[in-house]
Amino acid sequence: MSKQLESLMFVRELGTGAGTQVSLMRDVRDNKLYCKKFVSASAENFQSQVRQLKREFEIGVENDHPALRKATEYGIIKRKLRTVEAYNVLEYVEGIELDQFAEGKSVAMLTKIFWHVADGLYQLHQRGYVHADLKPINILCRRNGRPTVIDFGQACPMYTKKERIQGTQDYIAKEQVKKQALDQRTDVFGFGATMHRIFLGRTVETALNTKLAGGSTTINPNWREEAENLDPALMRLIKDCCQHEREDRPQNMKLVKDRLEMTFDRLSKTA
Repeated sequence: MSKQLESLMFVRELGTGAGTQVSLMRDVRDNKLYCKKFVSASAENFQSQVRQLKREFEIGVENDHPALRKATEYGIIKRKLRTVEAYNVLEYVEGIELDQFAEGKSVAMLTKIFWHVADGLYQLHQRGYVHADLKPINILCRRNGRPTVIDFGQACPMYTKKERIQGTQDYIAKEQVKKQALDQRTDVFGFGATMHRIFLGRTVETALNTKLAGGSTTINPNWREEAENLDPALMRLIKDCCQHEREDRPQNMKLVKDRLEMTFDRLSKTA
C-alpha cells in the first residue's frame, strides 16, 4: 500500500456513479482533504473503470492550472495476491456543480467563470489532451466562483478515435457520435453546449439527443426571453461553439476565451 493512502482516514461518502465510489478522506499528517475515487474488483465494468482511473491519473497528475483538478496517486489494492480495488487520490474541491451555482448569478460573473474554464482547457489542449466530457456537473464552483474542471476519465490524447460512443447526449459533439478523431474543437462544442444550458436554460440539440430523445430539453420555461435579453456577442459565441461541424466552430480555446474576455469587460463596465 502506498504511503499516501496509508495516511488517509475516511471522513464520509461523497457519491457513486458508473460503478465507481467517491469518498472524502483526510490526511492525518497535515489534515488536508482529498477525494478517493475507487472501483471494486467485483464490479462488472472493473477493467474499463481501471482504464479510466489510470487515464484520469496520468492526465491529472500533470494538471497545474487552478481550473483543472489535480490527481496525486493511482494504485491497485491487493489482499493475498488478489486484486480488491483500483483507486485514484484526487484534489478535493469544496464546491457545487455549475448549474446549481449559476442560479441567481449575474451574466458577468458567469462569463468570468467560463473564461477561467476556457483558460484551463486551453492549457490542457496545449499539453495534447481533450477532456471529451464537458458538462455542468463536471465543473465545480467554490463559494467565490472559482471553477474547477473535474472527471478526466473520458479524456484522451488529441486526435484519438474512440472505438465506441462516449459522452453525454446533451453535450456530445458530432465527431464523438461518429467515432471520428477528437481535437480541441470537440471540447469547444462541449463548452458551448454547457454555456447554452447555463445562460439559456435549455440544452442544445446534438447528434445524439436528437436521435435518442427527440432533441433538446428545456430547464427554464423562459428560455426564449433569456435568449432575447442575452448579450449579443455572448449569444453569438454560444452559437458558434455549438455548430455541428467542427470546421464552423472557433478553432481553439484561446479564441473562445479572448471573446469571453471582451464580453466580460463590456458587461462589467455597464453593470
